[in-house]
Formats: sequence, C-alpha cells, structure tokens
Amino acid sequence: ARMSPFALRSKSRQVCDNCKAKYCEKGNNKGWACPYGLNVGELKENTDCGLCFECLRSCTFANVAVYKRPFASERGAKDYAEAWGIVAIFTLAIVYSILYQGHWPVIRDYVNILDKKNWDLFGIYIVVLWSLALVIIPGMFYLLSMLAVRLSGIGTSVKEVFLKSTGSLLPLGLMLWIAFVIPMLFANVTFIIQSFSDPFGWGWDFFGTASIPWHQFIPEMVPWIQALLILSGLYLSLRNLKNSWVDRKLSSGQLALVTMPSGLTITIITVLMIFFFTN
Repeated sequence: ARMSPFALRSKSRQVCDNCKAKYCEKGNNKGWACPYGLNVGELKENTDCGLCFECLRSCTFANVAVYKRPFASERGAKDYAEAWGIVAIFTLAIVYSILYQGHWPVIRDYVNILDKKNWDLFGIYIVVLWSLALVIIPGMFYLLSMLAVRLSGIGTSVKEVFLKSTGSLLPLGLMLWIAFVIPMLFANVTFIIQSFSDPFGWGWDFFGTASIPWHQFIPEMVPWIQALLILSGLYLSLRNLKNSWVDRKLSSGQLALVTMPSGLTITIITVLMIFFFTN
C-alpha cells in the first residue's frame, strides 16, 4: 500500500476539523464505518488504509478523494514496529531467494520436512530466520544509524535516522520479492495459457491452446528482468533515503554523511543479489 501510486486523502483538512460526526470513521446511512477504524482527516500514509472506498460514500461533505502520486513515494517509518516490519519484508525476500532459487541443495534440506522429516534442521532454520529478521538485520541498521549520527554531526537522534533508513528499504524489498517470483511465474505461463482455453479441465479448447506443450517463458530474459527490477528498487530506495531528509535543510556534506552508511550497505546488498540472480 505504501508503494501504491494511489492515495486516499481528504480534500480539505479544515472541513475534516469542523466535522464532529466523523462519518468517514463511524459510518452513516450512506456508507459503512471504516473497517480499519481510520479518520480520513488524519491519514498521512497508506499503511493502515485498505482502499475499500467506504468513506467516499459516507462523507456527507464530499471531502474524500483518490489522488495519484509518484510510485513508491512514501518515506521513512512512523515507529519501531513499522520499521521492524519493513526490515522483515526485506530480509525474508533475500532468505527465500537463497533458499528456493540458490545453487545449494543442502540449504533446502533444512525446510524439506515432508520428505526427510528433519524437524531438527527445520528448527535451526526457524531460529536463524527469526534471528536475522528480528535481531541481526535490524541491529545492523541501528548500528549504521549510530554511525550516521556520529559522522554527520547534525544533532539528531539515532531513532530518527533508524526510522528513515529502514523506511527506505521498502522499495528494494518489494522489487526483491518480485524478482523472486519472476522465475516461478514464467515457468507456469504455459499452464495459464492452457487454462484460458479449458478453465475447468473439462476438455474444452476455446482458443486452441489447451494442449500446447509446456515451455518456460523467455528463460534467457529472466536474469535481465531480475537485475532491472533490483536496480530500480535500489534507485527508489536511495531516492527515498535522500528525500526523507529534505525537511531538515541539511548541507550536501551533512546529507551525504547521514545517508552514506545505510545507502552504501543497501547498494552492496543490491550488487550481491544481482550476482546471485544472474550468476
């Protein structure tokens, strides 16, 4: 939702401030109450909004609108809980890619509990995964935030740097997930085309594609697509990391120093993941 090019917001904050009934949140005879318990006048990001559009009907002042905005334009994280969630998304994308698309079958053995009944190895995998997602990677970015505060000398808190740095991981994390899905999607394109002709498996052949032989869709292009996706994620993450400090009016030197530790780290991770997907 935070990466979405669409955002539901109020047209006028003053109208929302003067509204005492809060129909967008509590509902009325025109529309249901917000299932997420949100007040449109207080919305500043998409994190909690599911875009159900009930408030478009329930607002009696027609003060709710859907705005178009640049893709992946939300920056930072509002609190530690959101920051940890973003780090988990980022970490799991890397771990799953290595686990399921890597060249090391011994790693896959750790999760193959159906065939090998290796619950002991699966337990080790769970401990390692949770430690990475909840302790090691967040801890690494917290240490990088401490380094950024010391290098830049801008007099801000480590928490602020940490929230801005982890928030910038979301575009790269999203693109890593898409890169992870691409090989599986392209391997099943044939079955998707077959299902158009015979959606229920009843022997139909509407478009003459029900019996086409299986083939992987443009396999030679998969690494290129993955590399382009990850590079675009890096660009968006670095852009958001830079833009998250716009309101502080920092000098170019201070901006470079406060963003360098996290920016350099995610750049190195990006290069390693490109080598992983394209090797």
